[in-house]
Amino acid sequence: MMNKGDEILIRLRKELAEFSRRAFHRGLVVAAGGNMSVRIPGTEKILITPTGVSLGDVEPETNVLVNFEGFILDRESEFRPSKEASFHLSVYQLRPDVEAIAHLHPPYATAYSNMGRSLPLVTVSSRAILKEVPWVERALPGSKELCDFVSDGIKKYPGIKALLMKEHGILTLGSDIKTAYYLADLVEGTAKIAFIESHIKNT
Repeated sequence: MMNKGDEILIRLRKELAEFSRRAFHRGLVVAAGGNMSVRIPGTEKILITPTGVSLGDVEPETNVLVNFEGFILDRESEFRPSKEASFHLSVYQLRPDVEAIAHLHPPYATAYSNMGRSLPLVTVSSRAILKEVPWVERALPGSKELCDFVSDGIKKYPGIKALLMKEHGILTLGSDIKTAYYLADLVEGTAKIAFIESHIKNT
């Protein structure tokens, strides 16, 4: 008979796979980019999408279980965690309230990230929900420097729900993976409106 812990793990694997595929089909990420994760409640473990696999192809069994030290706990899995697992783990340790993270590359929001300034919050909804979307500096994917930039951003802006990552896209922090996904969608929608508004003003 399955215990409650196993039931939770199975549910989270399914949810992570579902919203990873949604992010891909929504156009919030392309090719094999981006990564998403969820915390296993009450533990120092997370499920994270695998490296080298498109979010559009993620299945429940392809997500990788790791502990807060980054060690893989799925001994029989052929998959390896995203190379960005380090900054996911850092965020979970810095923000106990965060239960899910989405790191995606939506085009409009990524373009704003490249400008090196906070996202213009041009709608009532974005100001009410996001409040502020600051940016952090760029570094090589999977590097300690990138992890440090993200960690420093989380420390500098306590309570934020989203970050722009220069030349890397965005990071959203949610109470569950559904929330993290919809926050990413809101960030991209806001960026698109800001872009259109800026062009209307210049015509």
